[in-house]
Amino acid sequence: MKTLSLSWFGFTMLTLVHAASIPDPDYPFGPTGDAPFADYPDQPPTEDDLFAIYGDHPPTEDRDYHLDFTCPDGWTMHSTQCLLFVPQNMTWKDAKENCASKHEGSLAAVYNDIQAQEIYKEMESVGHHGGQVWVGGSKTSKDSSWSWENSVSPDFAKFCDEQSSKDENNCLQLSFGDDDSGCLSGTKCDAGLPSVCAILLY
Repeated sequence: MKTLSLSWFGFTMLTLVHAASIPDPDYPFGPTGDAPFADYPDQPPTEDDLFAIYGDHPPTEDRDYHLDFTCPDGWTMHSTQCLLFVPQNMTWKDAKENCASKHEGSLAAVYNDIQAQEIYKEMESVGHHGGQVWVGGSKTSKDSSWSWENSVSPDFAKFCDEQSSKDENNCLQLSFGDDDSGCLSGTKCDAGLPSVCAILLY
């Protein structure tokens, strides 16, 4: 009888352990707790998976999936967006309209240093090393906050200095020196600068 009780106890424990290890398909994260189940073993995540992880904010590191998205001819795929460098000097407004005319793109948003480096690579690929380019940040007055034209994200890459983040000028440029460490600053919207267009991948 004692042996039978021990056997029954052992069987019950094994059953409970096994049941606890079965994945819940409604839980959006995988076995390690940091990725959707669709990543295991080789499936790309769905849009719902990405929203469950990132909400309205894009991923900030390189990823090897883009939900089967391909960039239009002439554009280059990066971690969260397709980019197109436009070397012609334009005002910020003209650059914005030019991007919108190209596959409904927009001036690029620069949430972090990774995206700044991607823009530098895009410029470098066509022979431009350093300088300033228009990006999609603006504000309506000197007392208002900066915002991105194509995103509600509050994130910005670093500004060139404290004054740059409070600049009275209403359009954002991304400036590079001799390397890919760009910084943001405000400038007059009617200045003529090259620009970088973006199509978001999420």
